Amino acid sequence: MKRLYMLFGMTFLFSFFLLTVNAWGAPFISFHSHRTGQADIYIIDTNGKNLRNLTNHPAEDWWATWAPDGRSFAFVSNRDGNPEIYIKKFNEAGVRRLTNHPESDYGPAWSPDGNWIAFVSKRTGESHIYKIDINGKNLQRLTNQRRDSPISAPIPAWSPDGQSIVFSSLGNNGIGIFVMDADGKNPRQIIDQRHVGGLPSQPTWSPDGKQIACQVASKEGIGIYIMDIDGQNARRVSSLRTWSLSPAWSPDGKWIAYDATDREIADPREENPNLVRHIFIVSVEGGEPRQITQHPQSYRPAWVLESPFSVSPTADTQTTLWGRLKQDEHITQ
Repeated sequence: MKRLYMLFGMTFLFSFFLLTVNAWGAPFISFHSHRTGQADIYIIDTNGKNLRNLTNHPAEDWWATWAPDGRSFAFVSNRDGNPEIYIKKFNEAGVRRLTNHPESDYGPAWSPDGNWIAFVSKRTGESHIYKIDINGKNLQRLTNQRRDSPISAPIPAWSPDGQSIVFSSLGNNGIGIFVMDADGKNPRQIIDQRHVGGLPSQPTWSPDGKQIACQVASKEGIGIYIMDIDGQNARRVSSLRTWSLSPAWSPDGKWIAYDATDREIADPREENPNLVRHIFIVSVEGGEPRQITQHPQSYRPAWVLESPFSVSPTADTQTTLWGRLKQDEHITQ
């Protein structure tokens, strides 16, 4: 009888684990950190538990973006001498280099259909957006010097339907947020300084395609703002007490993850291993942000679109999520 109760309890616990994964959408966030002396990619759950180093390499590894199935991620590494984009499967040690050029390739973004990775490269002397298929073929330059001339780093982000790419620019067409078709055609500005009262950059699309989150540099510092895709109804969701950067929208559209440092820092946009910088989560409805990392060198969060633990969760992960379910604790408390 005791064994029967134990079996029932384990089944019950695992069932609630799966329900929790479904209810929270994707309860894991990746980021990079200098905590071991060089940058590595880590993953952590949204309760700040189950930290795991995913790259663990003596080179610098940073800027992760996840495949739609959550089984692979692309990232930037200088392990071959200069920043290139690599792909790694979640539970495999090996990596595969996707790009190979003497100039820097960075800022990868995985397309919703899983077939393409958009990224930024300086291979023409200026920062432009390219895309390449996940086999490292069919390289295409998407931004055009004559039309867009992006002087700043135009970090790309895909629309939920994969038909468009949004990016920021300090180009000939103005300062602000632009969108173009996935083949680089029809670039147009959708948000400028007037909408947000400052310089917007690093935009990311909401999962329903109706809003944009971005970081805005203004007289109030650098903060995370949410607005409609035409720039209307802009509002800050990050704390005024911090410089907040690198927004990432959760797959269910309810949360924004970002990294932040104290406002006393002169220029937090420069990545400095000596900065105190943490990953936070905040509800899109507002409220007090919640810090989920405990080490002071954590940057650029990315949500894992599907839980890599959903088939074979660890005992620690089960316990953490079960504890969260029992406490019925709101994430922003």
